[in-house]
Amino acid sequence: MRTGILLPLYDDPWQHGRRHLYEAAELGFTGVWTRDVTLTENDGADRAVAGDPVADLAHAMGTGLPFEEFGTAILCAGYRHPLSMARSVVMLQQLSGNRLVLGIGAGSRANVNALYGLDPQTRRQNLLETVRTLDDVLRRDGRGLPDTVRFEKPPGFQAPPLLLASGDPGVLSALGPYLDGLMVPGLAPERLSDAGGPPSAGAAALPRTMQLSLAVSTADRNRPVGVRDLGRITVVEVGARLLGPLLERYVRDGLERLVLHLPFDDLSGRQLAVLAERTRELADPVPVGATPARTAP
Repeated sequence: MRTGILLPLYDDPWQHGRRHLYEAAELGFTGVWTRDVTLTENDGADRAVAGDPVADLAHAMGTGLPFEEFGTAILCAGYRHPLSMARSVVMLQQLSGNRLVLGIGAGSRANVNALYGLDPQTRRQNLLETVRTLDDVLRRDGRGLPDTVRFEKPPGFQAPPLLLASGDPGVLSALGPYLDGLMVPGLAPERLSDAGGPPSAGAAALPRTMQLSLAVSTADRNRPVGVRDLGRITVVEVGARLLGPLLERYVRDGLERLVLHLPFDDLSGRQLAVLAERTRELADPVPVGATPARTAP
């Protein structure tokens, strides 16, 4: 199973500069991921904060650190025109040396979506259109574009693997042939059987990447596994000594990848160090430029 860490490390976009990236690389993390939170809802439950995901990844790539993957968890389709998103993807893939993993979704914050004019139907349609456009311009030389324009890609460009975050059976069925995997929400170990998503003809057997929020206790190292529900996210809590067996349960469930989020780290680095020690035992190195096999629609 592959592992990566979600930036910002501590739910604070102003605290994940070069020092934290070097720390993550020195500890042996093989992937870094960013998320797309343009606004935080004033609902008392939404505590997610993030910088611009494209700028964050470009910054991480520019350090030259030896991360094997750079991922988006996720880019929200309704916040960008599909062609503008495609251009950002091409640039990130070139900067990374074909190490980008593209997670995409519709965005779940209702008040934010409303400011973008995204009602449920528009939100759904944007996601369908964006995935189809990305497939066309990144993998099929823009056959769907009019003859008056063309979409340029650099020499040696490889389309990144595309992972979809959606619980809509209709969307999964419609987009299954375009996908390389699914992004599924973080779940406690006893609910792992729920992580496959609704059955659909095109997506049921796709590899799964889970974004998992963790609180690793280094004070109570034998703390049993528990769950804290924060409304928008579920945080799995565990003592440092029991972290290894917990992660092994996710490995046994057949996940392709865990993207790990530490929302309560105190900036001391203790949680990160324990997590790194355990994930080094799980990591499956990814050759630069490697792209999972996919079935053409």
